Formats: sequence, C-alpha cells, structure tokens
Amino acid sequence: MRFRSFLPLLAFSAMLLSCGSGDVGLPLLALDAESEVVWEGWTPATLAVDGQEPREAKIHFRGGISSGYPKHSLALKFPERTALCGLPADKDWILNANYIDKTFMRHKLSYDLFRRMNPEANRAPLCAYAMVELDGRPEGLYVVMQKMDASTLGISKGDSSAVVFKEPPVFYEDSIEPQKKDNYYHQTFPKKRKEDRTAQAERLHRFLFESNDLAFHDSVGTLFDLDNIADWHLLLLFSNNSDGMLKNFFLYKADDSTPFRVAPWDYDHSFGRDSDNESNMLVRIIDCDRSVLLRRLSAWEPYRQKLAARWQQLRTDGIVSPKAFAQMVEENRSLIAKAVKTNERLWPVDNAIYYDANDFDQELDIMLRFASLSIERLDSLFSDFTHPEQKQITK
Repeated sequence: MRFRSFLPLLAFSAMLLSCGSGDVGLPLLALDAESEVVWEGWTPATLAVDGQEPREAKIHFRGGISSGYPKHSLALKFPERTALCGLPADKDWILNANYIDKTFMRHKLSYDLFRRMNPEANRAPLCAYAMVELDGRPEGLYVVMQKMDASTLGISKGDSSAVVFKEPPVFYEDSIEPQKKDNYYHQTFPKKRKEDRTAQAERLHRFLFESNDLAFHDSVGTLFDLDNIADWHLLLLFSNNSDGMLKNFFLYKADDSTPFRVAPWDYDHSFGRDSDNESNMLVRIIDCDRSVLLRRLSAWEPYRQKLAARWQQLRTDGIVSPKAFAQMVEENRSLIAKAVKTNERLWPVDNAIYYDANDFDQELDIMLRFASLSIERLDSLFSDFTHPEQKQITK
C-alpha cells in the first residue's frame, strides 16, 4: 500500500519560530517535501511557520498501528536545536496526527498530569497544537510533541551508567519479538552501536523475576525511583490505559546517582477508550499485575500504603479531582475548538476505522464522565489503606 506523501517540514536554526493565530487561532505549519515522504530514512523538506521564511528539515512518517490510518504522524529533525510553537528548543520533534483520538487531548492531558504530580522528577512530553499544510493542501490539526530522548529526559550524557530504553521488555517473563532484532531492549541512548548498555536492562529483568521477596524488598527502592513509579502506577489506574504497562513508556537512568524512572508515552487509548477504540467506561479495568514490577510492588504492604497515601495526597492537593480534570479539558478545548471543526471537515468522524461516529463534544463528555467514575473507584479502592487524618479529599 502506498501512503500519500504527507508532511514536509522545515528546519530552522536555534531560534524561536513564532506561533501566529490564523482563522482558528493556532500556528500554521506549511510543509514542502523535496520528494516522497518515506517511512524509513529521512526526506529533506522545508517548513514555514505562519508565513515566515522556510527553513530546512528532515522528516519521515512514523507510527505502528496508526500507520494504517488515513492521516499520518511524522518525525521531524532540525540541523540545530530549534524552539517550536512556544516549546523549548530541541532538534527532534513529533507531529502527531492524533487521528484515532477525536479530542486531541488524551496524550496531552496524561503527560501534563504526570508532570504536575511531581514537576521535579516526572518527565513527559510537552505538547502544543498546530494546523498543518502539505504542498498547500490542508492536513488538519496536529499535536506538536517533544521527542523523549536524552535531552528531554535530562540525561547526563557523559555518565557511564546513563541509559534510555524505549518500552523495553523488562516486565515480560518470556522473550518477545523485538522491534529491532539487534536491539532487544530498544536502547535509544546511547546508540547501541556506539556503546551497548543492554546489561543494565538484563540485570533489572533478572532482579524482577529471580529475586526472592526479601531481596526484592531490600533493593527495589535502590534500583527504581518508587515515588516516580507510584505516580506512573496511579496514572495507569486513573486513565485505565491498559496499553501503558508493558509498552508505551520510556525506562531511563539519568546518571549514576539516580534510580531508574519511567516516562509515559502514547496515551490516546485511555479515559474511556480501549486500544481498539471501543468505548470503555470501566467495564474492563486495567490489570496492573500483568507488569511484574507493579505486581510484586502491589503485594508488598509498604508500597501499598505508599500508593494509597500518594493518591490521597493528590486528591487533597487538588491535583486529581473531577474539577481539576474538567479545568484541564476546558483549557485545551478553548485552544482547539475551532481547529477541530476544520479537522472534522477534512477527516470525517464517521470513518469506518472509528468504533462510532462521536464528534469532538461527545468525546469530551466521555472523558469527563470517565474521569469522575475513575476517581470514585480509586477513592474507594484506596480508602482502606489510609489513616483517618489522611482522608481529607478535594472534590
């Protein structure tokens, strides 16, 4: 199958490209590719932001299952670190078509919430919104996302123990078919061909599956940042993202003195939608025991207490509440409401790929109702693990 050539993009030098308004109030990324956009390798391109002078870049299509959708996402690389749409400068960017999520928010809300839980330690992509054109042809609304790499994850590049793995199969007991046969744990930093740090992932795998309970309890807090893991665990439970336990995350170690942490990735199947896009208002609940790390932690009383106390703290502080979630939704809705209508004319909401013909407003309602149901469920789940003085909750 041949996909139509899609986003030519531009590389600008290390300067901030402004984000103008236009008729939908969002920046316009006008893209021109020198040749057909490819899935493997890079296609030279230019990008003009809001009519500014085009600059050089390289792009390619990206995506797994989403590659079969009519609207495609792209990876974008600039020759120099470049700020885009108000986001911090970097060389590598993702233009996420967000085709399957008609709200265009599920990724962004999940990432924003995870960072809010612990701004110092929790890393997740910063996102913005933009309209895209290809060779003068409108392609609709996109989510402009940071790529999770050494720079965005705060990696100390000179540290001999610093490493980044993208969804490594460390939580699988049995071997799986890897994305790349020569890079089983999908090491993304440093480049495996330059320095192979697979041994670190293998040690984690052996520890998780072979250590007895005494050894596990004694060392898990040294190997993993349990504050970060608890926040990730709660994000999985709150969003009901069943795809996020064994894949759709980055596992990274910033330096020799920092334990392994998790950064979430790919959360469009969440907050009321399953991985097949079917509506799921907690009829099917995430089973975190599928992850050996979360299963063994959940069987350990100190961690169960920690997780419950952390949930209560997030509720008391107002970081997680129906009101707070609704405010996040409204902040994003006000940015993209006009753009979504334009996008829906380009990409009709009743395409056969979708499970139903819900439009933007109906999907927002699903998310809001789901968040309230999920918070109610977790309040009940964790109520038995908290002390009386911890039960002050923000509604």
